[in-house]
Amino acid sequence: MKWPHRVVVTGCGVVSPVGLDTPTYWESLVAGRSGIGPPTSIPPELLQKEMVAEVRDFHPSAHFSDRELTVLDRASQFAVVAAREAIAQSGLVFNDALAERTATIIGTGVGGIQTLDQSYKRLYGDNNPRTHPLTIPKMMPNAPASQVTMYCGLKGPTFGVVSACSSGTHAIGLAFQMVRAGIADVALAGGTEASIVLGPMRGWEALRVMSNDTCRPFSRDRRGLVIGEGAGIVVLETL
Repeated sequence: MKWPHRVVVTGCGVVSPVGLDTPTYWESLVAGRSGIGPPTSIPPELLQKEMVAEVRDFHPSAHFSDRELTVLDRASQFAVVAAREAIAQSGLVFNDALAERTATIIGTGVGGIQTLDQSYKRLYGDNNPRTHPLTIPKMMPNAPASQVTMYCGLKGPTFGVVSACSSGTHAIGLAFQMVRAGIADVALAGGTEASIVLGPMRGWEALRVMSNDTCRPFSRDRRGLVIGEGAGIVVLETL
C-alpha cells in the first residue's frame, strides 16, 4: 500500500526529572544523569519504597496565572508547557485553516490523579462534604489533550489515549497514522503523567513491584519499577 504523505518530526517539548526543556533533557541523557531519588512532595517516611523520578524546580506560576491553575492538574500543566516548546521549535503558526487540520493526541496512564487524590483527602480525610467545582474537568484523562488545544489554539481532532505504560507511544503512533493518511496535516502527540501522590504510590507498593534503588529492567538483579512524572510532546507534519 502506498501512503500519500511522508511524516517528519519538526518540534519537541519536554518536562522531565532531568530537564525542564529539550536542550537540558538531551544534555542529561548524553551525560548519563539520573533523575531518580527520594520524593520531595511526599514525606519519605510515608512510603515503603522511597525512590521516584520526580520533576523538581517546576514552578506552575512561571507558566500560568492563578486563575488558570484552578482548572489545570499537574499532568495538564506539564503537557501544555511541553506542547508550547514543541510548537515554538517547529516554527508553525496556527491560523484558522491549519488549526483545523491539526490533531492533538495526548496519552496518559492515570490522568489528573493528583486532583482525584486531593479530592478524596478532602472528602474522607478532612470530612469536608464539598469538593472543588472543577474536580471532574481537571481529573479526566482527556484533560491534558483538551487543555493543549485551548492554550495552543488547535481545532482539529482531539482525544486522549489511555493504555498504561504505552499511552504516550500509542498516542504518537496514532498521530503518525493520521498525518500519513492525510486525515490531519499536523499533529501534536505524546504523553504526560503526574502520579507521585500518596494514594497512587501506596497502590503501586501494594502490587510489590517497586524498586528501592533504581530502574534497570534488563538487568539480572533488577528489583522493580520506579514511578516517574513529566511530559514529552512532538510535532508531526507532512514533509
